Parts: sequence; C-alpha cells; structure tokens
Amino acid sequence: MTLKPVQTIVIAALIFFMASFQLLSQTPEQWWQDIDTLTGLIANHHPNPWGRVSQKDFLERTDEIKAKLQHWNSEKVIVELMRLVASLYDGHTEIRLSGQERFNLWFPVRIEKFYDGLFITACAEAHKELLGSRILKLGNLEALEAYKKVATIASKDSAAAASRLTANYLSNAIVLKALDIINDEKVLSLELVTARNGKKSVALSSDAWVMRNNWTWNRASVPTKNKTVTVFDNRLNELPPYLSKLVPARIPYWFEFYPERKLFFLQFNAVTNWDKAPFVDFTKKLFKSYDDNVRDIEKFVIDLRFNEGGNGALLPPFLREFILRRDSLPRGKLYIMTGSHTFSAATNLIGKMLKYTSAITVGDIAPGPLNWYSDVIELKLPNSNLLINISSMFWMEGHALDKRGCYPPDYYLPETYKDFVAFRDKPLEAILAGTALPLKDILLDQGWDKFKAEFEIRKAQHSDVENWFPYTHFDLVLTAYFDLLSSGKGDDALELLKFNAVLYPDDFLSWYGLAEVAKDLDKTDLALSSYETLIKMEPQIADVRPSYHAILLLKSFRDSGVKGLAAMFEKMKTAHPTEFNENSLNVMGYGLLQKGKAQDAISVFVLNLELFPDYANGYDSLGEAWLKIGDKQKARKAYEKALKLDPGLSSSKKALEELNKKGRG
Repeated sequence: MTLKPVQTIVIAALIFFMASFQLLSQTPEQWWQDIDTLTGLIANHHPNPWGRVSQKDFLERTDEIKAKLQHWNSEKVIVELMRLVASLYDGHTEIRLSGQERFNLWFPVRIEKFYDGLFITACAEAHKELLGSRILKLGNLEALEAYKKVATIASKDSAAAASRLTANYLSNAIVLKALDIINDEKVLSLELVTARNGKKSVALSSDAWVMRNNWTWNRASVPTKNKTVTVFDNRLNELPPYLSKLVPARIPYWFEFYPERKLFFLQFNAVTNWDKAPFVDFTKKLFKSYDDNVRDIEKFVIDLRFNEGGNGALLPPFLREFILRRDSLPRGKLYIMTGSHTFSAATNLIGKMLKYTSAITVGDIAPGPLNWYSDVIELKLPNSNLLINISSMFWMEGHALDKRGCYPPDYYLPETYKDFVAFRDKPLEAILAGTALPLKDILLDQGWDKFKAEFEIRKAQHSDVENWFPYTHFDLVLTAYFDLLSSGKGDDALELLKFNAVLYPDDFLSWYGLAEVAKDLDKTDLALSSYETLIKMEPQIADVRPSYHAILLLKSFRDSGVKGLAAMFEKMKTAHPTEFNENSLNVMGYGLLQKGKAQDAISVFVLNLELFPDYANGYDSLGEAWLKIGDKQKARKAYEKALKLDPGLSSSKKALEELNKKGRG
C-alpha cells in the first residue's frame, strides 16, 4: 500500500511523540513545573542563593534545560538539574538520588581521588586484581577530565572542595552515561596502571545496587551486592591508630595518650552524641586525662580529617575547655589535622579554635569553608519526587571577605594514595618533628626573607598555589598592618604587600594596602603606581584621591623642587578645582615636618603662602617649622602674621606666649 503524504506526516508525528514519551518518564510540562518549583524553593528558602552564582546565569541555565527537555531522557534531565544546583556552590544544597530507582545501576568499583590521581581502593572480589590501580582513562575521557566532569554535578562550596562528594558518582553507570563519559550504561572501559606498575585495559559490567546517599562515607563500601575486597584486607592488624577506628567500622570519637611520643591524640570523626559514650561525658573524660598528664604532653593533636560534621550545638562546651586551658596550650603545642572530608560542623569547630586558641592546622584542604550555608530543609519536587536539600542558614567563623569556599590549612600536606596505602601519616609526622610551621609564624619570627624562601620551597612541591595558600588577600593586609607595621617591621610589611599584589592582582584591597603603606614609608614611586592601578580598577573611587594627589605633588617636589611643585599644583588645581586649595600644600608640608624634613617643609609652606598670602593657618605651620630648626625670630614673625590675619588663632597665640616666656627667662 502506498501512503499518502498526509498519512506519512501523521505517522512521523506519532513516531516522534512515542520517542519523546520513551525519553521522558514524565511530560515536558511536568518537568517544567518541577524546574520552576526547584528555582522557587531555592529563592524562597536559601539565605543567599545568588552569593556565588549570578541569578541571571542560573535562570538562563534553567531555560536551556527546558529548551532541551524533549531531546533528553529523565536521567539526563536529573543529572542536568544536579549540575544546576551544584552551580550554587553550596556544599549542603543538593539534589539527592535516593529513591530514584533508575540510578541503581553501578560498576563494582570504588574510585577515590587523591593528590596523585584516581585510584581503585575497593571492588568486587571478581576484580581483585584492580585493587590499587591508578586510572589513566575512564570511559571516553582521560581520568582527570572524567573526574572534573562528574564534579560538575556534585554539590560543593568550591572547585577545590569537589572530591568529597564526587566519589559517590564516579562508578554510577547512569551518571556516566548521562555525562557522555561512557556510551553504554552496561560497560565501563578503564585504562589503568596496576599496583604492580603494569598497564592494563579492562571492561566492567554494570549491575543493580541500591543508591545510598553519600555511600562513600564508609571507607570500605563498594557499590555491589557481591563479595568485595579493599586495600585494607588482610592488613587490619597493621592499621595505624587513625585508620583502626575507621575501618571496618567508624567510631565517632576517641582519644589516647602516647607517653613515649609525648602525644595526646584525639580523633574526632563525627559531631554527634554517641549512645555508647555521650559527648558531654566523653569531653569530661578527655580533659581529665589531659590535665592528669599535662606535664608530659608536648603535642595535643585533634584529627578532623574524616569528620563530615553533625550537630554543631554540641561544640560550645567542648570549645570552652580549650579556652580554659590556653595557658597550657601555647602556639606550637595544639594542632588540628584537616583532610578532604573535613566539612560542616567540623570546620565550624576549626573556625572557633582559630579565634579562641593558638591552634595550628595541618593536612589537606578541607572542603568545608569557614563561612558556609547549612541547616538544610529537605523538600520534594511534585512530579519527579526528586529530593532536594536546601540550606536555610548562613554561618560565619572566618572574616567577611573570606569567600574561598574551602579551608586551606596553615601547613599543607595533601593526601596521596602512596601514603594512604602505605599507612603513612605525614601530617602527624610533621607535627611530631616540629616541621609543621605556618608561613605566618615564619614571617613574624624569622622575617620576610625566610618567609619568601619557605614559600618558594612549598610552591616547588605543590604548584597549585591558588588552592593551598592559607591566607586571603585580606589576611595579608591585616598581617602587614597589625603584626608588622605595629612592631616596627615596615620593610617586611611592604614586601608582604608587594607579594600580596602579585598573588592577588585582581583584588582591590591588595593594591589599596600596598599604596597606603608605600606612601607611609616614603616609597613614592611604588605608592604612585599602586594608586594608579587602584584608580584604573575603580575609576569612581574617591577616598584615595587625596593621597594619590599628595603623592603626585611630593614626586614633583622631589624630582623638580619648588618650581616643579608649583607647576604641578597649578595643573592639578585647574583640573580638579574643588579638590585643591590652600590646605593641600599645608598637609603636604606637615607630612614632611613629621618625618623630620623640616627644611623641605619650610620650602613647601613658603610656596603655599606665595599662592595663598591670606592663609593664616599657613603662617602658623611655617612658624612651627622655623621653631623645629631653632630659628625663633622667623618663627615669631610667622606667628605674628598668622594672628594679624586671624586674631583668634589659638595655636599661634599659645606659641607666641611660649616664645615670650622663654625670651623673658
């Protein structure tokens, strides 16, 4: 039978409709409703949804998803919504796949990211030869590229904090297929370097396993129903203390005093009230043991490397005990170890300890920042039944300008698989050896040169300075002003601020701090160039213009004397008539006078009075300068002229009275 054109069109439309229906388990209209509900819930409940992403970009992405709905299956839509929510850069706000049965398809390997690559740390027993293998290629992509792609759907506070949750999805067949990392959800191809350094290619088959939220929290967990093996097997008796309470089961908190190493060690794995040892009772027992042994303790170490948070309300009494013992816990005795799973209430504790104790932090970058959103509300989308956690509160333990979205410790030692599998604890080794020195301590105790040399050593070891450097631009400005300048270390302060401007060249305050300190230290050219950079970054800035203009005048005087100063002043007065008056040169002269340059100050004051001969305060300033160099006669004439112009000028009256007394004496 030959089909008529109209019949052909109808059948084609039916085929397209059927295909679209197969792609989506719910209609595009239902997905639209879910997407609109999602964006509305975020806007209504999150304390600051657009703090780390612009609302415009977020809504444009929702429109893109809506436009492509008919071309995607439901799994692809869900993965793209996960990417959308992850773009908020809030590690607590996330779409959870619990109850989404279609995602219960897994490859039987546990893949974890370390500083030295992606490794298989556990797997189904049938693939035990893969244990300890480093992945070179995962599906269609190089291992790191695959990891980065999966990381885009994992909730996090910053890119540097991605590894904490990304491991949950690296072996999920549906996620990998939706992200085009694999072509077939039934097969995952891997290219590996095995534990014995041989290259190997394998193809793994997927199988059903019920998705559990954050299943990788258990270090021995593998997404398979079959018997499994881990890198810990047959080595449980060899586990160091910090792993022995994590594998095979996690203990929330425990402590031990090691008298032979003079070490008091607390591992704090979860901020919770354990029924076997209530936290209040544990805290009392902990500090009683510390007090009983305090004379024999050289290092008190708190291990938070595997602590993903919990109930922060439990922390204040715990913190109070440390505050009460500050005298017995000076700088260099109290340490906190951080890792790639230190999150939420754990970094809450770090922030408080940094404020109120002398604690030094050592280890890997913590994915939990000092300023963060949390206290989630669990909500459900109406049609897909997708679960979404949305933060409802904002907490701040760092300074207001700390927007890093992670916490880099004072002394950075990244987690490597090589150390992990060898059961080597480098952070603890560094603490016990006394080498875990914060860069700031080196700067304050040993000076700029030692600081810079140590920074270069650490940079050579870990080139990703933007991730591990422990101080923000504002931290460095504060250190320069309140630690260095206040203690007479002006040269070190200036070098630190120059370093700051190089490290954070796009930050406004980096240049502001440098310009102001360079001005105060008479580094005229550096101050001038820094002010010019600042004004270029923000042309409308008003509060630095007086300082900038003063530096321009000072440079003209330095380079071309009084004549050059006069020319520059007239030029600037013409360009900015409201900003230049008789007080401008007077302030400049006083600045010179305060720095012991009385003769230069006199030259500036004389010029100012030539330009503004009726300026009484100018004669008062000139009188003070003449007194500074001991010329009382000229000082007297200047004060008398000031009073002639302004009989009520009290400073000139007082100065003349003092001169007359001394004259009579």
